[in-house]
Amino acid sequence: MSVYDILKDWGITNYQVIDKKAIEEITLGASILATGGGGDPEIGLLWAYKVLEEGKDIVMIDPMDIPDDILVASPACLGAALVLTEKPPNEEVLNKAIETLETYMGKKLQATIPLECGGVNSTVAYAVAGELGLPVIDVDGMNRAFPELQMTSWATSGVHASPTVSTDDRMNTTVIDTQDDDLMAESIARKVAMSYGGISWVATYTMTGADVKRTSILNSQSIAWDVGKAVLEARKGHNDPVEQILESIKNTRNIEGYRVFNGKITDIQREFGGEMNKGFSLGKVIMEGIGDYKGQTAELDFQNEWLNLRVDNELKCVTPDLIAIVDIETGEPIRTDIMRYGYRGSIILISAHERMRTEKGLEAFGPRYFGYDFDYVPVEKLNEKQKQEAK
Repeated sequence: MSVYDILKDWGITNYQVIDKKAIEEITLGASILATGGGGDPEIGLLWAYKVLEEGKDIVMIDPMDIPDDILVASPACLGAALVLTEKPPNEEVLNKAIETLETYMGKKLQATIPLECGGVNSTVAYAVAGELGLPVIDVDGMNRAFPELQMTSWATSGVHASPTVSTDDRMNTTVIDTQDDDLMAESIARKVAMSYGGISWVATYTMTGADVKRTSILNSQSIAWDVGKAVLEARKGHNDPVEQILESIKNTRNIEGYRVFNGKITDIQREFGGEMNKGFSLGKVIMEGIGDYKGQTAELDFQNEWLNLRVDNELKCVTPDLIAIVDIETGEPIRTDIMRYGYRGSIILISAHERMRTEKGLEAFGPRYFGYDFDYVPVEKLNEKQKQEAK
């Protein structure tokens, strides 16, 4: 049965065929929304290109069109982003994880869902869907990237990460089932990834179509797609990519984004993803202002992803709201795993999706969870003065 047979069986006639140009745009947009994390986008992108070159179809569908009783899951990468570049996957690894998950569940998957907007974990869901002849659904669990498995709108809305199947490039496979304890699932999955050498490939978050609609960040892939299109159009027309990104977010989500800083990286305090850090890359970055921001200093905390931003010691953004640093001229995202002294970028702030701002969400991935001694304050409140001045 082909993906089109599945759609016909579900009565779906409205779908989007994802070609090479589309997957490039989606990957770029997701990498920008990934808040500095999500891994190397080239790995997932090249995999998706390979699937398309083999004549397989990648098809994306609207979440509101899917049947309530189907079974879906998220194929993803878990572990240290720096290790990923040294140990890229092949299709057999995730195929093995999915087959094991299907055996454990006693039911075949009928669609894939991206775990996050991330350089790898968005695109992997498309590649796997194409490999297996399944549709990919226009959702994810964050509309950004986060370092831990339980940091999703799914988990905070009662859909759990268990069972999770973890596989490595030697086909070692582990089934993790902690029932409704998502923190325990994350802890075990992290230890497994470290035992595998720092990286693992997982099939996780099995849920029904009804759960997808109730708990996901709906149409998040389309949001990323529009951001990617906007940046590529800006490059073509030699326009300001930051303005194009902010306009795209305004059009798709009807919210204001903020450009709050232009600067260059002058200091990096970073601990790489070793055993002591559970595979995370974490630390702090200092940027000195340039142009209109000359004389100002920006300080960013990160754990795989950017978490908090201070400008001249004034808090400007805290997790789960989004912080993106993009190249001033090209709009290319500057990730935490590739940043270097002297890199120049614009800092953009975007409010998190409302499903990420719930009370349970802030407990699971707000600033206090990461050990910071302050409460969450919405980015729009922290930047009220700038918004008023812009008017």
